[in-house]
This record gives sequence, C-alpha cells and structure tokens, in this order.
Amino acid sequence: MMRNLYIVLVWSLILTFHSVFSFAAEVTKVKGGSALIDLKGDSASAGDQFFALSSDGKKRGILQITKVKGDKAIAKITKGKAEAGMTLQARSGGGGNASKGRSKHTAQPTGRSYWGGVLGLAMDSMKVRVTNPITKVAADAALSGTSFSAKGLFDYELFPQIWFRGLGGLESFSARGSSICGTSGTDACNASIYYIAADFLGRYVFSEGNYRPWLGGGMSLMFPASKSASALDSGSISNTSVILISGGLDWFLSPTMYIPISIEYGLLPKSNEVEASWIEVRAGLAVPF
Repeated sequence: MMRNLYIVLVWSLILTFHSVFSFAAEVTKVKGGSALIDLKGDSASAGDQFFALSSDGKKRGILQITKVKGDKAIAKITKGKAEAGMTLQARSGGGGNASKGRSKHTAQPTGRSYWGGVLGLAMDSMKVRVTNPITKVAADAALSGTSFSAKGLFDYELFPQIWFRGLGGLESFSARGSSICGTSGTDACNASIYYIAADFLGRYVFSEGNYRPWLGGGMSLMFPASKSASALDSGSISNTSVILISGGLDWFLSPTMYIPISIEYGLLPKSNEVEASWIEVRAGLAVPF
C-alpha cells in the first residue's frame, strides 16, 4: 500500500511539472518586427508587454501586444529579439493591463535568501549479506520499505543561477525483507534507523521566473539517534555520509513565498556486507530570510 502511495506521489509531481511548464504563452512565428503569439489559454490585451524568454530562461527581448483574437495575439518587438519557440513572461509595470491579465504570474521574486521547511516520503532499499543463525549459510537479503523525513530549509543565492541549499532535521531509513535472518515471518530481516541529518546541496537554477526548475547534488551528514536491526549488527550503525543527486522546482506563489519540490536519490557508503540507497520526494514552503 505504501509503495502505491509513493508511486502516486511521484506521478503527481511529474504532472505538476508538466502543468507548470505548459502554462507559458509562446512565440509561434516572427516576421520582421512582429510576432505571432499562442496565448495557451492565458489572458492578454492590447498594450500588455512581455519579456521573450529563451530556453535557458534568459530575457532576450520585449514584446508589446497590438491585437488579440481568441487564443492568438500579434505583438510588436520593441526591444531585443524574439524567435519561434520562446516563451513569454509578463513585464512588471509594463503598461496596459499586463498586471491585470496575468496578476498571479507577474510577481518577480528578488530575494537572495529564504528559509522554511520540507517533508519527505522515501522508498528505501538495502542489500545485506547475512548468515542464517540456524543453518549457518550466508546469503544476500534484499530489503525495502518506506520512510519519512522532516527538515528545516535554507536557500541562498551564491551567484546568478547558482544556489546553495541547506537542510537539517530528522531523516529515517526503514527496510524489511525475507526471513533469511533465521526468525519467523516474511519481514524478519529489518533495519529501522532515525538519523539527525544535515544536507548540503549545490543547485543550478535554469530560470529566474516564478517557476524555477533546477538540478543539483551534494552530500548529507547523518548521525543515528535511534536504531534497531536484525539484518545487521546494530553496533555497526554509526555516523555516515550520503551522496545526494537531486532535481526539482521552486514554485513561487508570490514574490515572498514558494513551494520547494524535489526528487532525490541518496546513496549510502557501500561495504562488503551492505548496500543501501533511497529515492525521496520532498515538498514544503519557504519565505524570505
């Protein structure tokens, strides 16, 4: 049941990404100093001004709407350039009714540091070499399970499009498997650990608008607060570090609030007896620091 819940959350995140990126109006054709715009269901009127954004999210030109008919519009290129395929972003204070027609999408975040909190749901997996205490036969046990996390968040812009993200709080790891450990039950092999964790991520943010997709990586320092395991010696569970590979989206609801969403792969140190990793979905809320 928990596995199904995890799959639903992952697909929900993917659909959220799709809906976010399919929103922006788009330049479909450029001829001379004019551009044909597909509004994609958004509202606009004559006089509204927009930035033309390239695929990397950078502003390449300014367009002013001259005529609107249904879901199509004609715009004059007043500055810079525009090309077919570029997306549009309303220009704040750009005259006309730009701030009216796109009010919930025109806020331009300008802060360089934010703090907040995130919750996470992870799918954990572990492969451990165990010796059956009854038969004395060693074999690999494949364990899996779900776990949760709750962490504080701090984001800081180091350079344009390069951000640091720090997370700190509770990270759990839980996995169960076959009865190879020598006791009865289908989940007799288990490991349940609660860590106090500090995560350090470098992120490359692809755009500067209200929707900011990113990719990044880093590490987590983890200190066990409680632990229980039949799949391995509890005494061998100690402080550890985890390699993190992550990607996600900062979804700005206003200039001063956004929802941080991410999918993360965590790889724990490998030994001759144990391999462990997780895939985790995180989401939360952040405001200026």
